[in-house]
Amino acid sequence: MNREAPQPRSQKMLARRVEFLQSVMSPQRRLRIADVGANPINTPDYDGLLKLGGCEVWGFEPEQSAFDALTQDPVPNTHYLQRAIGRTGQGTFYPHPQSGLGSLYPIRQESVSFLGKPGWHKGDVDGIEIALTALDDLSDEELPKPDVLKIDIQGGELDVFQSGRQKMSQAVSVIPEVRFYRMYEGEPLWGPVDVELHDQGYVLHKLVFAKSTVVQNSQRKRMKNAVFRNQLIDGDAVYIRNPETIDDWSDEQIKQLAMASACVFGSFDLTVFCLDALVDREVVDPQAPGQFLDKLPPWMFAEN
Repeated sequence: MNREAPQPRSQKMLARRVEFLQSVMSPQRRLRIADVGANPINTPDYDGLLKLGGCEVWGFEPEQSAFDALTQDPVPNTHYLQRAIGRTGQGTFYPHPQSGLGSLYPIRQESVSFLGKPGWHKGDVDGIEIALTALDDLSDEELPKPDVLKIDIQGGELDVFQSGRQKMSQAVSVIPEVRFYRMYEGEPLWGPVDVELHDQGYVLHKLVFAKSTVVQNSQRKRMKNAVFRNQLIDGDAVYIRNPETIDDWSDEQIKQLAMASACVFGSFDLTVFCLDALVDREVVDPQAPGQFLDKLPPWMFAEN
């Protein structure tokens, strides 16, 4: 008799949250996630939800090896397109032997040398001409309007946002990689990205993590990374649709943000905020916010 492998405790707890939210909210559909730059070198935060059948993913990845890895063993509820997303037209892609460092911008030698990563600069790398497609030029068959946009394309994020306003118009969350210290020639840093997202009605919710490094110096070999890692490079941020405008949202948008916050980026206070709003609209039972908290581990609660 075949038995399924036991689920890790975290996955079991996630399953409890998913089952509860689906039962009390009855969303019209699975959470829609667009993943621009879906290179599978890292496990995405939505992986657990995807395995539970709680979301549907449209992934975009132009690099052949990464695209092959994504499509080699297809996962249910995933749709992958070998497309480069940006401003519609021709662009130049600068490949890199280290997966995930290829970009529409060439690596800046002075920057990576200061960051202690001189090997990231590979000299005169010949760019490859590629066709770029704006989010707003994708049909609804290629990409329905997403609830969540996750993006990590090494500096090209701003162009995607600026040429994707219509496609992003119903999204409740954007999860971009943001750059604090320039690594590529001419890439936009966090500031312009933050302004653009604010102009589209999003606010910064949190940083999932921030990556830092030890700067290059004469005593570098004596320095432990964990102690001297001070220079910020980049990180993953979570933006949410401005919660002060929640009265203008549809019930479905509130439900999808509740699902995303509980099952993708782990902001359980925001989940309760969404459930409170649904209680006020008489969409869910008044007991739902407290019942959701009961699904969380005891160590999260304040002592009475």
